Amino acid sequence: MNKSLKLKKTFISLFFFMATSFFFGQVDEPPVVIAEGNQAFCIGNPINIVTNFSITDGDDTTVDSFFIQISSGYQVNFDRLELTGSYPTINSQWNNIQGKLSLTSSISGTEILLTDIENAVKSIVFSTTSNNITTKKTFSLTIDNANYLPVTDHFYQFISSPSITWADAKIAAEGKTYYGRQGYLATLTSEEEANFAGEQASGAGWIGGSDEETEGVWKWVTGPETGTVFWNGQVNGSTPNYANWNNNEPNDFKGNNPDGEHYAHITDPSIGNRGAWNDLPNEGGTDLYIAKGYVVEYGTTTDLPLKIAASTSIYIPQITATTSATICESGIATISATASEGTILWFDAMVGGTQLFPSGNSFTTPILNSSKTYYASTSVNGCISLDRTAIEVVVNQKPTITSITEDLICSGSATLSATSSAGKINWYDSLTSTTPLFTGNTYQTLPITTTTTYYIEANIDNCISSSRVEVIAEVNSTVPEFDLVKDAYFLCTDTGSVTLETTNSLDNYSYVWKKENVIISGSLATNNATSSGNYTVKAISLAGCESVEKQIIVSNSNIATITNDDVLLVEDSDNNSIQVINDNLGIGEYEFSLDDEFGIYKDAGFFEKISAGMHTLFVNDKNNCGITTYKFSILAFPKYFTPNGDGENDVWKINGFNSDSFTIAEISIYNRFGVLLYQMESSSQGWDGRYQGKILPSNTYWFRVILSDVNGRKIEKTGSIGLIRK
Repeated sequence: MNKSLKLKKTFISLFFFMATSFFFGQVDEPPVVIAEGNQAFCIGNPINIVTNFSITDGDDTTVDSFFIQISSGYQVNFDRLELTGSYPTINSQWNNIQGKLSLTSSISGTEILLTDIENAVKSIVFSTTSNNITTKKTFSLTIDNANYLPVTDHFYQFISSPSITWADAKIAAEGKTYYGRQGYLATLTSEEEANFAGEQASGAGWIGGSDEETEGVWKWVTGPETGTVFWNGQVNGSTPNYANWNNNEPNDFKGNNPDGEHYAHITDPSIGNRGAWNDLPNEGGTDLYIAKGYVVEYGTTTDLPLKIAASTSIYIPQITATTSATICESGIATISATASEGTILWFDAMVGGTQLFPSGNSFTTPILNSSKTYYASTSVNGCISLDRTAIEVVVNQKPTITSITEDLICSGSATLSATSSAGKINWYDSLTSTTPLFTGNTYQTLPITTTTTYYIEANIDNCISSSRVEVIAEVNSTVPEFDLVKDAYFLCTDTGSVTLETTNSLDNYSYVWKKENVIISGSLATNNATSSGNYTVKAISLAGCESVEKQIIVSNSNIATITNDDVLLVEDSDNNSIQVINDNLGIGEYEFSLDDEFGIYKDAGFFEKISAGMHTLFVNDKNNCGITTYKFSILAFPKYFTPNGDGENDVWKINGFNSDSFTIAEISIYNRFGVLLYQMESSSQGWDGRYQGKILPSNTYWFRVILSDVNGRKIEKTGSIGLIRK
């Protein structure tokens, strides 16, 4: 009994060990998904997403679910995947936001047979209602709900975790694995990746970007891109590679958080651009800016490929190149097109219209008299609904020369110009030459010494104007000639300007005036000088020839200023005279005349043998600045008088005295005892030799004179008077 029991226990232990070893030694391998298909899509016709498909599993015959997603080129609200045919064991559900079709078992508590999956996937079709279809779309097929992007060979998963912080999301993401791949907060380094993980994700949340280390320097701080800078600055910053910030982001909004916003987040889809980013503080924001979760990315450069996913694609065949044509006035033309694949079809309208034959890469038009547009499209497998590309045949009318501008030069290069109704202008040196000298509207000739004729024609795509038009560059090397009216002028200080004049010009010239070698305004034959100096003038002909410069000197001058101090008067003598004793009466050059403004002037300011009485000295500026007058009186004091009533020399008076010329006049007569006998009034006719009405005897009497004339000259004189009675 004991032995038997011992044997039994030994057998049971051995069986348990072997069974445990068997079961634990079996590893559940994931299915292998293989998909084929890179097909041309015929617009308007649904297309199967695969041409061949298989899913195998060495240790299973079923899967829980299967997912097909439009992973690139997806157009939300237009594109759709649909399971066609009858598959009673499979339920299909389309997610318009993610662009994903999910297949699950229709029988509760069971999985889908792999054979049913194979047949179903082969029956899934793509269709679209978009009028502007992206040229290529990629489909990812996988056994798991994580989104698969073929271009990166990475998987992406949104994890819902409302109000999670960025720091906690980073830890949580790095704690996740996917079929052996390490998870991390997503780093979205291309537009395709950002669109896929952002726009087509099932929710919005944290991603792996931060500027916590250096404000304004945004880096990826998770996964294999750790340390890569993707943005510098704030709203108006720039990216060295790729970034997908939302409108007015990143803004480092401090609001209730004085530390600012340092972590990247996919914005709620209702704000701005779907799938774009904003910056938030570690705790997230409020309302629509509360973090809903985070996006995990699985994949590094060292990861082995996972066979749980495969991809296929469709594309729209394209017209890749076209050749248009031009015709002059009328004729036929050959246009051409090339396509990425297929046969090229030709039409006369962008939509509808008539198909033109024959098909092929080139098409020859009928005779055209006006421009016409044709349309090329490629046909693959009989599809005639692909986009059409316009190719124009331009029928040009012969252009005409509409205007010309010729040139007249003295020598050197001429500038000629022309305009045309259309096209470009070619310049030639003869009516028949074939090689143009120049092409363009304005032609600067080479230096020429004689009048030269050029010929122009308009050319638009080799449609040439009917005849060539002459354009003349005229050379006239005649040097301008002219004279100066004067080569010296005087500028009077009280007049302000003087007119400098040229004369005897041989043609209609323009003039260049300079003062002290600096050009001054004015281009006419005369110019006003307002200050003294050295002036020059030269003439320029219509051809541009220049004369030699001629010099004009403008000097200052002025009317004379003369006072009592400037003259010396000799009077009451046998030879009365006036002499200008100051050589500096002003800045002018002066000459003198006595008592005759329009008489003869002389350079010397000395006049003698002047009679007693009022006189005027005229001082003339030889430079025509005017005449200054100096009025003066020559006085003579008689030595005697004979008051005998014969009408001659009956009274004593000062010869040359005029009361109007003197502001002060005191004339007194005394006897030898100093008795005042008579004092003349300004209106007096003189002293008649009486004192208090009595006739005084012959004797010697005395006079005393104090005078001040209108010039301020003072005269004080005393002397004797002989009174003689006969």
